Parts: sequence; structure tokens; C-alpha cells
Amino acid sequence: MKAARNFCVLCVFMGATVCLFVSSALYAEDIVGNLAINQVTVYRKGAMVSRTGQVMLSAGAQRLIIKGLPANLDNRTLRVATDSTAVQLGEVEVSKINESHFVSPAERELRSKLEDKTDQRVVIQDEINTAETQLKLLDSLATNPVGSASKAPIDVTNLTAVLGTIATGATTARAKIREAHLRQRALNREIDTINADLAKVATERKQSTEIRISLDAKTATTAPVSLTYAVEDAGWNWVYQARLDTIKKKVTLERQGEVRQGSGEDWKDVHLTLTTSEPSADVTTPNIVSQFLDLQVPDGLKKANVFASSPSMKPQSVALEEMVATGYRKNASVSATQYAIEYAVPGVITLLADRQSRIYPIANDIFDTDLVARVVPSAQHAAFLEATFKSPNDVPIEAGQLQLYRDGAFVGESDTPTFLPGAEVRLPFGKDERIHIDIRNEAANSNENGLINKQISIEKKQRFEITSYHSNVIPVEILDLIPVSKNADIKVEILKGATEATAKDFDGKAGVMLWRFDAQPQKLTSIRHYYSIRYPKDKRLEISNESSE
Repeated sequence: MKAARNFCVLCVFMGATVCLFVSSALYAEDIVGNLAINQVTVYRKGAMVSRTGQVMLSAGAQRLIIKGLPANLDNRTLRVATDSTAVQLGEVEVSKINESHFVSPAERELRSKLEDKTDQRVVIQDEINTAETQLKLLDSLATNPVGSASKAPIDVTNLTAVLGTIATGATTARAKIREAHLRQRALNREIDTINADLAKVATERKQSTEIRISLDAKTATTAPVSLTYAVEDAGWNWVYQARLDTIKKKVTLERQGEVRQGSGEDWKDVHLTLTTSEPSADVTTPNIVSQFLDLQVPDGLKKANVFASSPSMKPQSVALEEMVATGYRKNASVSATQYAIEYAVPGVITLLADRQSRIYPIANDIFDTDLVARVVPSAQHAAFLEATFKSPNDVPIEAGQLQLYRDGAFVGESDTPTFLPGAEVRLPFGKDERIHIDIRNEAANSNENGLINKQISIEKKQRFEITSYHSNVIPVEILDLIPVSKNADIKVEILKGATEATAKDFDGKAGVMLWRFDAQPQKLTSIRHYYSIRYPKDKRLEISNESSE
């Protein structure tokens, strides 16, 4: 029968440390343990780090000390556990240790290099200053007039030797200055490189966390001990590559996870898991408050909106920032529930604390797809190729950055929304240069009518002409709109001769019309978009755009 796990849950409340067990205040000895990082679970923001190791214990009370942990680990998430029934866990003490140097080894090394290079630059500058002083002295000697009354005269017999000395000394000094500037320039480039590398790993922390765990062993034993805690400055995002083969009508969707971390500790040879779970400090269902209506006497021309948001309708609590990682590739293994998905990156990986992105393959899916060219004439006189299919996956394809390739050529990037299992997916693949669009404005009438209640009538007539130069038939969709009346006095009508729309209020958007047809090779298709607006002459027509989002 497997032994029950003893564990200690650390809580911090008003500065006090509370544990499940309280051990003796006297310890036989202090043991400095080395628990290596073996598992990291990366959230969208933050990560959970797990350390494990075997600890040799003597019989009796003792204390295990774990040094060098990140200063910013979240004490509230700290967990200590052991599988040994011979060991009882007691008090866990968390201390912040002030160091005399930066705690990150990479940061210490780079700062040491930076100091050394900076000192070298000072030495070179001293050489330049010395050589420049020599030049000034030589220039002063060269300008001293022979036989000046205020200065000792130069012996004419030694004039040649003096001039030679001046020339040689000046040449040597200027050479030293040039050479020093070259060394100084190279040194500046090295310093810039070190500063750039330092920016990747710098935490500027001279604090680390030390954990002291009270243990009481019944007998001398070697016990497995595990430690988990949450850290910030880590996270991951989706990166997608969608590759469309227009001949085979297939889309290959490569899903990858982009992970980076700057926690201050390197994750070396660890098992990495990326999770879609998004922990937060407040996971309770929001409260809803009652809303009451009342009537008041209007105050002048001031109008009140009884549905306007009020302080009582705002959330009653604010959650803390969410806590949180070509050719044949081995993808991640997936485990999913109805609420979260975890992707275990295969093998062991090393992720340095340099905040640099590292991309790991997650999945590689191939979908049979239909192609359609979509045109929005009011926005652009061009057709855009889209691939459509239904997602057969059991788990959602989450929103992310999409890199798009069409027949092997990179066509651009796009943000993609979340695709739920069984939902229709539409992926854009750029302009379809083989479809030509012409927009022609036709003659339209605008007039006044009515003897008593005069009405203004405005007509709009446009003709969309589409010609496909593909060698085969391709479906084409035209999207445009007619204005939607929000007032009973405004009448919007589709005119006689207009091409009947395939769908109205398309995609749940009022007034949006869709025409769909199969474009034959090199055959022109015309869509007539005709409508009229009538409204009272004594009123002013206002047009506004409202987002559907």
C-alpha cells in the first residue's frame, strides 16, 4: 500500500507564518538541501515551478534549508511535501536574504564584464589625454621664436636635431591617439553588446529567498522532498502557421507555443507544460445588484438615461493580475478537461531567464477546405481568398497570431479568434489577384414629393462587376449594406431591378447583405445594388456607424 503523503501548506496572514505542524524549537542540525527544478507549468502569465530531491536525514529534529530561490516567488503558493512516512513536516520559515551582489549568476557575470570593459575604456582615455598633452608641449616648443627676448634662445647649431625631435614626437603622439580611438571604438561596441545582453537577464535584485523547513525523522533515512512555488515574469502565447495548398484544397495548421521567462532562475533540463488555465486572485462568480426605475420631474433640458451605468453596477471586486511557457517535429502531448487544456512539451528542455522567445511545436493538423473569394466593395476594390472548414478537434483552437502561406509563399499575418470544436473556421489568405472588380455608379434620382407632407427621396444605384480569371469555377461572396432606419419617418426600400441578396442581416449584422455566386472563368457577373431613402423635408438626416462588437 502506498504511503500517505505528508505535506505542509504555507499561509501568510498579517505577517505570521502558519503551518499544519509545529516542530520543536531545537534542531539537531541544519541541512542545506539542493532541490533541482524538474517540472515547470507555464500559464499565460506566470509559472509554477516544482523542485525535487533526495535528502539524507538523521533521526530526530532537524532543519532543511533551501537557498537561492527567486526573491519574487509568491509565498502564498508555496508547497512542501514528502512521500516518506518516517518524516514529519513542521514549521516552514520563509526569509528574504540580502546579498552583497546580484543574485542571478548570468547578471553577475555580465555586470563583471561591463565593469572590466568600462575600466579599460578609462585607461584608453588616459592614454589619449597623455598623448594630447605631449602634442601641446611640442606645439609650444615649435612656436617658440628663435632669440626671443622673453625666452632662452635656441642654439642654431642644434636646430636640426630639435626640429627632428619635434617631428618624431608629434608623429608618435598622433599615432597613439589614432590607435587609442580605434581601440576605444571597438570597446564601445563590446560595451553596447554587453548592455544588450544584460537587458535580457537583468533583475537588479540583490535579494533571494531562503526556505527553512522543520523536519522530524523517526529514524535515519533518505527522504524525497518536493517544493513548488509560483513566479512572475513568465508566460506563453500561441503562434500559428497556416499553409494553404490551393490545388489539393488543404490547409495545414501548425500550432506552436511561444514561451519566455525572466524569473531570475534558469530552467535547465526540465519537463515543460503549457496550460490554458488562467488562475486569478478572485475566482468567485460576480454579484448582481438590483436595479430600480423611478420618475422625476425633468430639470430643465437635462435628460437622464435610466439605463446608464452607475457605480452600483460596477464590479464589486477587482481581481489581481492573473498568475501564470519544419520537417518532422515531435508535438506536445495534450490532456484536456472541459475547462482547461495542458500541452506537455516532449523531452526535457532548457529555458534560460533571458526573456527571449523560444517556440515549441504543439500540434500539426491538416484540414480539407473549401475556397471562396470575398469582396467588400465599400472598403476595397479587391477580392480576398478565404479557406473555410469545420474544426473537427475535440479541443478549441485558441486565439493567436497567424502566419499565412499560400502555395508556399508567405502572404502576411492576421489575428485569429478562438475556434470552438465543430465551428466553421474561415482563414484569410490575402488578395486574389485573378479576380477583377469594377464598381460603376448608375444614374439615380433625388427629389421632393408630396403636396402637404413633403418628402425628400434619395436613390443610390451601384453595379458591381466581377470577372474571374481562374481556370476553374470559384465561389465569390459580395458584402455590402443598406442603411437601417431607427425612425418610423425614415423609409429605406430596395429598388426594382436590384439583384436579390442571398442573405440579409448577414452574420447577425443589421443591414449587411450578402450575394453569393459561382464565378465562371472569364465571365463577367453583375450585382446591382439599388436602394432609396425617404424622409420628411423638415427633418435633417443623420447617418451614424455603430459597431456590432
